[in-house]
Amino acid sequence: MKVSFLTFTLLAIGVLAYSQKTGTSSVEFSVSAGTILPGKVKASYESYFPDDQTVDIENKVSPLLKLVADYPLIYNLTVGVNVNLAKFHISDILFDGESMKEGNEVYLGTWHNREHTIVLDDIKMLETNLSVKWKFRLTDNMVLKPCLYAGYRRTFSSSPDGEEQGMVLNYNVEYQYYLSASECLIVELGMLAQPYGGVEHVGYVRTPGVPYGTIGLGCTLN
Repeated sequence: MKVSFLTFTLLAIGVLAYSQKTGTSSVEFSVSAGTILPGKVKASYESYFPDDQTVDIENKVSPLLKLVADYPLIYNLTVGVNVNLAKFHISDILFDGESMKEGNEVYLGTWHNREHTIVLDDIKMLETNLSVKWKFRLTDNMVLKPCLYAGYRRTFSSSPDGEEQGMVLNYNVEYQYYLSASECLIVELGMLAQPYGGVEHVGYVRTPGVPYGTIGLGCTLN
């Protein structure tokens, strides 16, 4: 995963260099805040997720901060980079439909000669992504952008050996309303997905998508 993180960082630098080489002078920045909505993530000791070794992790509404820098390559195609920061609030971890939590904690068992417990409201997330966005102008001051993100995700918990990392494959739709030629209001609805990754030396983590929504402000610098 460290190699993946380095790869995406180098690609991001390459995107910026390419935009400068092609004469793209405008850069679009935005800051958005919102919430990750209730969803479900599966975790298992085996890559094929057998029922007797798989748990369902259910989250409740959690805060999300999103930082974005986009580079228009051509009129209706934009590439860019973004960072997502979140603090997950886990509502429950279920095994075979039964709750595993005791109060605000879940006991994960013993490995590496230590016992491990996760505090459910202390899961932090960091993502670094590359994006491709298609731009559709609805009116003179309204734009719709379907987006696809690929990158690297890392979560941190109260159990160091329970920290998780994996491949990001997010997808969303951005609605932009331009307040002026260089400033816009942004509303975004999307899904946070993970097709590959897991807890190092212990198991695998997958989700087809946990929904989220944000609202923010963007500006264009020439």
